[in-house]
Amino acid sequence: MQQKELISIALCTYNGSKYIEQQVNSILNQSYKNIEIVAVDDNSTDNTYHLLEKLQEQHAQLKIYRNEKNLGFNKNFEKAIKLCNGKYIAISDQDDIWLPQKLELLVNNIGNNWLIFSNSEWVDENEVSMGKQILNPSFTMEGRGFKSILFYNSVTGHTVLFDKQFVDYFTPMPAKGYYDWWMGFVALYHNKATCLNKCLTLHRMHNSSVTSGAYSNDKKQFKKDLNVEAEIQLEQFKHYKNLKPKDKKFIEKISCEYSKNFSFYLMWLLLVNYPTYFPDKKPRNWLSRLNFARKLK
Repeated sequence: MQQKELISIALCTYNGSKYIEQQVNSILNQSYKNIEIVAVDDNSTDNTYHLLEKLQEQHAQLKIYRNEKNLGFNKNFEKAIKLCNGKYIAISDQDDIWLPQKLELLVNNIGNNWLIFSNSEWVDENEVSMGKQILNPSFTMEGRGFKSILFYNSVTGHTVLFDKQFVDYFTPMPAKGYYDWWMGFVALYHNKATCLNKCLTLHRMHNSSVTSGAYSNDKKQFKKDLNVEAEIQLEQFKHYKNLKPKDKKFIEKISCEYSKNFSFYLMWLLLVNYPTYFPDKKPRNWLSRLNFARKLK
C-alpha cells in the first residue's frame, strides 16, 4: 500500500514519564511516515504531560490532550480513538518500543478486515529480552470464531491496527474489563479480524504495567485473577449491540454458568468443543478434556 492514507496512533499515558519519550520516538521513526500521534494523558501526577508538551514543540505530528480527571484506561483509549483522524488507527501503550516497520507491515496486511493484530516480545525495564512472546510462534487465525475469545484473550491492544469504520461497532466501550479483549470479540464476531504473527513491538514489563500480573509466581492467585477477568468480559459480551438473538442467548447462558462455582453445562460444553474454545491449549483426549473442564473454575 502506498503511504497516502493517514494512520493515527492513539497513545494513552498515565504517570509514564520514565519511558514516554523513547516510545514516542519509536513511533516517529516508523518507515510509514504519514502519521499523527494523538496522546491523551489521564491526569498524570508526574511530569508525563510536561514531557509531551516538549515533544509536541518539536514534532508537528504529535497532538496532546489532558483529562481533568482520571478516566481509566478503557475510557481513556476510547477518548483517544474518537480524537483520531486517520483512515487507520493503531493503539500504543506508553512504555513499549515499536520496531520501525510495524505500521507499514500492519497496514499492508489488513486487507478487507476491520482489525489486524501482531505479536510482541516481552522485555524487562532495561529492554533485555525475557524470552517470551505474547502469541505462540505457531499461532494462526485458521478456524477461529468469536467462541475462541470468550474465555481468554489473544488480541492485545498494543499490537492492534484497525480501520476507522470499525469504531462504530465497538464503541461505546464497556467501563469494565479490557478494551482490547472487547475489540477482539467484536471483530471476531463479524469475522473481520486477522493476524500477522510477527514480533513488531518490544513490550516492556515492569511493576507498574497493566500486564505485569502475567508474571505472578502465585499460580493459584493467577488462575483466580483470570477467572475474574473472564467473568467480567462474559458479562460485557452479552450486551454487545449487534449480537444475533441466538448468540445473545448463548453468551448469556455461558455468562450465567461461568459465575457459578461448578457447572455441568460448561463441563459438557468444553468436553465436546474444547478445541473451539481453547485453540491455543494443547490437544487433549476425552479424559484430559474432562479434567480440564472440571478445573476451569
